Amino acid sequence: MSLEPSDLVEVFRSAQEKPCQERALVLRARGIPFFVVRRPGEFSLLVPPAAEERALLELLQYEEENRVRRPKVELPPAAYGYGRAVAAYIGLIVLLFALEHVRALGGGWSRAGVADAAAIRGGEVWRAMTALLLHQDLIHLLGNVLYGTLFGMLVAYVHGGGLGFLSILLAGFLGNWTNALLLGPDHRSIGASTAVFGAVGILAGAEWLRRTLVRETRMRILAPIVVGALLLGYLGMGGAYLVPDTLEIRAPDRGTDVAAHVTGLFWGVPLGALLTLAPRSFATDRRVQRAAGAAALALLGLAWILALAAGAE
Repeated sequence: MSLEPSDLVEVFRSAQEKPCQERALVLRARGIPFFVVRRPGEFSLLVPPAAEERALLELLQYEEENRVRRPKVELPPAAYGYGRAVAAYIGLIVLLFALEHVRALGGGWSRAGVADAAAIRGGEVWRAMTALLLHQDLIHLLGNVLYGTLFGMLVAYVHGGGLGFLSILLAGFLGNWTNALLLGPDHRSIGASTAVFGAVGILAGAEWLRRTLVRETRMRILAPIVVGALLLGYLGMGGAYLVPDTLEIRAPDRGTDVAAHVTGLFWGVPLGALLTLAPRSFATDRRVQRAAGAAALALLGLAWILALAAGAE
């Protein structure tokens, strides 16, 4: 007995042919007669009325067996104060640039705040922090504003403005301090780039530990560190440094403090890992972020008070 389309019952409909054909294979494997009908913009799977109940049951079992239960992924909200942290960073380095070039308080900001390796070794460790706010010229300043804003925003968006600012500041400070110990006592440098690469290290370290904790493959675990190293190689060849004795600031094309970039990145990695281990609630907790931001500003203020006091002696 031949069947006309009007005698058949629709058990499945799809806008694409593939889902319809997949279910047709299920019915074929179960020996259920079927017809695939193509209409403008849709495909239908039809069966004889006597096979409707069995076909629907087989298709329901197929759906249950092949349903992909994807976990609901919720992106974490933006951490508290990330915009304020970036604004504070830009405001501070622009302020120090202006104070130096208008010779406020008699000038001498670079002399008082330069990362002088001999002085740092001699106990003036605050110079490792004050040097982060000093820049050679407008081009040097704008470069660190651009990259510092980019990487600093990424750190602060995830970990919070206060904790992000404090961790980047510590990475820059530790980087300059380590640089002073590694290089000769005549080495002197300025610029926020040590902290900028500290931010890169924080991003790499945080993602490295996250991937380690969720047991991803070895290559995926190492990828953030590799990316950080590539960014160091691509962006880390610029900078400014001061010539010993004369305090003449040399342009990037005549020299670069690559070691400071490396040490900033180096210290950023464990700091990023520590931020990842911190409770996630810290990122959105205003009290935590404000306390960390206040601590960062207090450290900078204290460093400059000590620098200017020592310079006045």
